[in-house]
Amino acid sequence: MESSDLTGPRDNAKKATRAERHRSTPAGVLAHPMRVRVLEVLNQRDLSPVEFCREGFAPEGMDVSRVAYHFRELAEYGCLEVIEENKRRGSVEHVYRGLTRAYFSDAEWSKLGGAERARISKTMIQGLFARIEGALLSGKFDSLINRHLSWSAMRLDEQGWNEMAISLAATFGEIEGIRREAERRLERSGEDGITSTFALLGFPSPADAVPFQPATEWS
Repeated sequence: MESSDLTGPRDNAKKATRAERHRSTPAGVLAHPMRVRVLEVLNQRDLSPVEFCREGFAPEGMDVSRVAYHFRELAEYGCLEVIEENKRRGSVEHVYRGLTRAYFSDAEWSKLGGAERARISKTMIQGLFARIEGALLSGKFDSLINRHLSWSAMRLDEQGWNEMAISLAATFGEIEGIRREAERRLERSGEDGITSTFALLGFPSPADAVPFQPATEWS
């Protein structure tokens, strides 16, 4: 299972001793859905735990200290780095930047329990839906003629399912290569680029169609 954010830690990201001692795979530190959410947001912008909560990225009612704990855990594993330290009323506010993207290989995903997988999948889907809704409401979604939107309901045997999974993984890898090359070109040119979202979904579905009930009216 792969998220829409795939890369490994940057070469200069140093894992903490405790992380090396207790985390055998990235899945260990990302097993909490809050950390998947943090990486999703901090790969787009730099934030402190206080700002993360203030701007509504944390679940309602989650204490800032708990959010800060998840930030520190991700930083210890080399997924985040502190880029600023600002003094605030006798304390220090740490501003973090994302260094890696949420990723689970099939082997790592299989080691998580069903409830953990469901919570992480829900977090990732909510983040994707938020981006889709934001693009629709802002008018950006259909601003380019060659934007892509397609989906298909189908029946597959086991071989067909496995072939589809392999094809999706290969497409994801190809898009990742495109993203990395584009980032290098943008860094050289200084252009702003096109803020984009790419997603792939392939999942077992209920046999009966479920009525669509949008959470927000788009009219």
